[in-house]
Parts: sequence; structure tokens; C-alpha cells
Amino acid sequence: MMRSVFVAAGIAAAAWSLSLPASAQDQPPDKWVMYCSSEGGKDCGAQATIDGNSLLGQFLVMRYSAAYKKISVVGDGQGVRASIQVDSNPFISTSICGQGICQFDEAKSAELLQQLRTGSQIQVQLQLQGTMAGPFTQSLKGFDRELQRAIQAQRGG
Repeated sequence: MMRSVFVAAGIAAAAWSLSLPASAQDQPPDKWVMYCSSEGGKDCGAQATIDGNSLLGQFLVMRYSAAYKKISVVGDGQGVRASIQVDSNPFISTSICGQGICQFDEAKSAELLQQLRTGSQIQVQLQLQGTMAGPFTQSLKGFDRELQRAIQAQRGG
């Protein structure tokens, strides 16, 4: 019971932070940016809107939350499973999905974060109900810089 409360709270926190406020919607595609939200408590993170370069206009948003220390993936639709691959490492997946967001637990997020900080590119895919978004490729250039800015902002610096 307690675990499901924490999972629900974490997904809800990610939902408001990833609901794509105006400033995030204006974010250029395929670029890492630092973003802070104050709804429900301060949450800063590094995120990218990853453009699928398709005629369908598909895109995903991947975000690391400095407040919750978790990685989330959001697509257009109800996610069932999200997977991220850094360079030639194996895909790391999660099926903790709800409210259109798939969130990695702290252990998987920590493992991915280590890879993201030293990697050069990622592949992200989101299995939706009945379809798949991705895999989309995104450079990690600028990720670590934006991550450090997010961590500093989260600490109040």
C-alpha cells in the first residue's frame, strides 16, 4: 500500500512537471534545457523534447527531476512501457506508467543518469496502447551542463 502511494505521488509529481507548460512547449526540439516548476513544490530538472522527424509529428519528452531523482518519458497517448538506451548499453525499461507518463524508479533512474552523464546519444521509445513511438535518437550534448544547472537551482543556488 505504501509503495503504491509513493508511486502514485511520484507519477503525479511528474505529471504536473511534465504537463508541458508554455515555456516547455516553446523549447526547441532536440536540445537539453533546464526547467523549474513550482506547482506543488519546487522541482527543477533537465529535459529534452525529442522530435521523431516523422510526418506524423510524433515527439517524446524525456526529463530528469532533481527533486524526485527520477527520469520520466511522456508521449502523445497512454504509455504502457518506456525504454531508454544510452550509446551501446542495453535498453533500460519501465512499465510504471500512468496519466500519459512513464517513470523510472530511483534505481533505474540512477543507473540511467550515470550513463547519460558520460554518454553521447540516446534512443528513446514509448510503447503506447496499440502503437509505438520511436525509437527516437537524441544527442546528449549539453545534458550534463543543464543537469548541473537544474541541481543548483533545486538546491536554491
